[in-house]
Amino acid sequence: MPELAKNIVERVALRDVNRLRFDAIDRGDVLLPWALRPCRMKILMVVDGYDGGFVNITFGRLYFSLSALCDLLENSPDWWIKFDLTKAHRQNDPLGAADMNGFRFTQAGFNINDYDQIWFFGARQNINDSQRLNDQELEIIARWMDERQGGVFAVGDHYDLGASLCGRIPRVATMRKWSVAQNPPQNFGLNRHDTLVRGHDNFYTFNDESDDIPMRTRVRRYPLWSSAIFQRRWAPHPVLCGKDGVIDILPDHPHEGEVIEPSNTTATFGFGSYTGKAEYPEVNGHRETPDIVAWARVQGDHTEGRGGQPGNDRNKGPATGKEFGAIGAYDGHQGNVGRVIVDSTWHHWMDVNLIGRPRSGDQVDPVPDDDPKAFGFEHTDVGRAHYARIKDYFLNVAKWLGAPAKQNCMFMRATWGFVIRYPLAELVSPRLPIWELGGFARDAIGRRASRCTLYSWILPHFPVWREFLPLDIRAIEKLPPELAVPNWEAFETYVVGGITKQMLELSYGLAEKSETVDDKQVADAMAKGMAVGAKAFSADLERSKRQGDAVTAAVTKAASTRFSADRFL
Repeated sequence: MPELAKNIVERVALRDVNRLRFDAIDRGDVLLPWALRPCRMKILMVVDGYDGGFVNITFGRLYFSLSALCDLLENSPDWWIKFDLTKAHRQNDPLGAADMNGFRFTQAGFNINDYDQIWFFGARQNINDSQRLNDQELEIIARWMDERQGGVFAVGDHYDLGASLCGRIPRVATMRKWSVAQNPPQNFGLNRHDTLVRGHDNFYTFNDESDDIPMRTRVRRYPLWSSAIFQRRWAPHPVLCGKDGVIDILPDHPHEGEVIEPSNTTATFGFGSYTGKAEYPEVNGHRETPDIVAWARVQGDHTEGRGGQPGNDRNKGPATGKEFGAIGAYDGHQGNVGRVIVDSTWHHWMDVNLIGRPRSGDQVDPVPDDDPKAFGFEHTDVGRAHYARIKDYFLNVAKWLGAPAKQNCMFMRATWGFVIRYPLAELVSPRLPIWELGGFARDAIGRRASRCTLYSWILPHFPVWREFLPLDIRAIEKLPPELAVPNWEAFETYVVGGITKQMLELSYGLAEKSETVDDKQVADAMAKGMAVGAKAFSADLERSKRQGDAVTAAVTKAASTRFSADRFL
């Protein structure tokens, strides 16, 4: 019996080791001989605050802290992309968790071109603050956004929190209310942007922001060609497209800011010697502009106590029910500049709203260490499921903000990784029809990276499709396009099928020769596969068109048939 028990323990230990190794391979942390190294995305995270004051953002673990977000990004679950963070504080991180304190974009030894993205979390108020980004710094940032297509994420909170850091950054400045002059929402009164959802006790309390109940959002619907006649289909923005569907939840908070769409899209900006630059550039007659891609809602049932009876809001009292912009996105790649994402509050991203209230240092609404709100979404299985979807939003932002070269890098490595992994590596053959290969590949990629991600990777390589894809679900023409025009998803399936075919042939050849792979081999298969898929689609479309012409002739003839009542009498 002791020997049997020992064997069982050893087998369990070996199983656990194998599972850990499998997970590490799946994440891309351990590379097999035929795997490619993941893309590296370098993100500079810049925060600010008040030294010695309560409102001071830290990369450690306090009330205003970003430790969970940083941990997620630094341990990306995807084999095709890894994120390298540099954490900078404009003043001093209260827990000493920043890589750089007193950070300035003009400081000696700093090169902004070392980074692919910059994430700004602004806490200091006053757009004229003495410690705001100065013109020299903004010139450096603006050139990098335009010339390097650097991606920017920017966020503050209610009123003008964040104005000092974010309120004058190109494009960011017009996508959100930052300054007092814009009349941003306050943190009190009927018109505050209170997104709290009542907690498990059926009351509104401040620390409900730390429970396992998220708020629901309304997302913008971008139309898709339908695979079926007369059906309208849509997708959310890529940052809100999760592996399990639409990401229509966010952490709640009792006073948020507001995302807006710019009123003047033809304005110019300038800092230092970098002047007369288009806020939203026009390219080939098209001027891409920002969209609000998600709206949050203030519940209209907040009440305060009257006549000795308590109301349901034990925090801030009544609030006016309304909807407001929560997430905004600008696809700068269509204007040959960098992409931008803004959010209505950094509380969607902070520890206190994700993993619970801090065990110490909570000066707002503390709870005992064993209280469920000390654990946030991680307290329950339902909460963890919500948190997984919110994490998808965070990771999507980090991927989407990458410049075109990084998008191509991710596209190639993600597709190659799918080809050499189960189920594609075992279930499909390059001899299958291209459209069938594409169907298998789209399904596999959609389960891990979301269908919207695939769409956003392929479309830039075939810009002619932009002429046919409707931009607004409300603007679809009266004539159902399915009657005359092939849908995008069919084309996408062929392109992915072509890539899969070429990559499968490469992988089988490498396996037979026991050879490793390099980037050039996979890139050649990628390029050849896209061309093969597009040509196959064109050929099949032509055959379909000839069949369609024959059907059209028959239908036209049928339409000329004369009918009389006698036929039915």
